[in-house]
Amino acid sequence: MIRRPPTMIPMTEMDVQQVSDAITRQRAAKLAKKQGTTQAKTSSTPIQPYHHAEEAKKKREAMTKDERLGLR
Repeated sequence: MIRRPPTMIPMTEMDVQQVSDAITRQRAAKLAKKQGTTQAKTSSTPIQPYHHAEEAKKKREAMTKDERLGLR
């Protein structure tokens, strides 16, 4: 297999700074998310799983027959 030499991509100091800033923002977001989850765990309200079928059933039961048929 013939292999060619790698293509040189010129980078300026500004490019390096942009990448460095992006990495810093990602780390800050990840840290904030991690701190947010620890605060959520310490809250007194238990987290309930979401059940789509149960929500749809409650919504259907709240509707009248005419609303379910699309008459209203």
